[in-house]
Amino acid sequence: MIPSLLLLSSLFAISQAIPPPPIDPCAPYCADVYMISCRATLEVQGEGQIGQVAEYVQAASSQTVERVALEYPAILEGYAQSAATGAAALKSLIAKQARECPQQKIVLLGYSQGAQVVGDAISGGGYGQMGAELIPGMSEELINRITAVVLMGDPRHMACEEYQHGTARKEDGDGVFPRSPEQIKILNSHQDKISSYCNRKDALCAVRGHGNLGGHYETISMFVTPAREWVLEMVDKP
Repeated sequence: MIPSLLLLSSLFAISQAIPPPPIDPCAPYCADVYMISCRATLEVQGEGQIGQVAEYVQAASSQTVERVALEYPAILEGYAQSAATGAAALKSLIAKQARECPQQKIVLLGYSQGAQVVGDAISGGGYGQMGAELIPGMSEELINRITAVVLMGDPRHMACEEYQHGTARKEDGDGVFPRSPEQIKILNSHQDKISSYCNRKDALCAVRGHGNLGGHYETISMFVTPAREWVLEMVDKP
């Protein structure tokens, strides 16, 4: 009994002599990389198919990676409002991360409606069938906090976009919901951090490409390998 008391006294004395580490238990966790996946229309809440890119990067990178799925409706009926809700939620989430984790690398991944959500968050929403009122996108300061953006099967794909790395050609046309000149100008000005993948047989992102919905569904399998390798390269840059 006495040896036990002596041991406890010694441990107590040591604990008093060594100050606790300066860790704030209420401080947010900040991984090196923060990846936000935006799922396609009608996919269940979660990362969706585009999450394959995030999964690969998390496993392959030497850095710490946190993966999250954007919460938004992703519905077909009321599509315009669904996409607008998603873009607003994404802008808020990015602003929160930029504020709480100022050194963090932020990656945005979107497929189908999720790609539109990402593009609208950056460059602004509205225009054409998405509504006459143009909704502002993120500030230049916030856009500069983003390290990499992947868009797959974007319904707002533009034939003139300078960050297209899929098989769609200019003659295959725009997507079903084209962007305004102002919106595409913003995205083109950040082309070094955006990779858009449109299959020329995808009827949603290239309306003159003589494609169909089957081409839209093939997008992930066609481009997941180059997309995930590009993102890994972007986040692992010194």
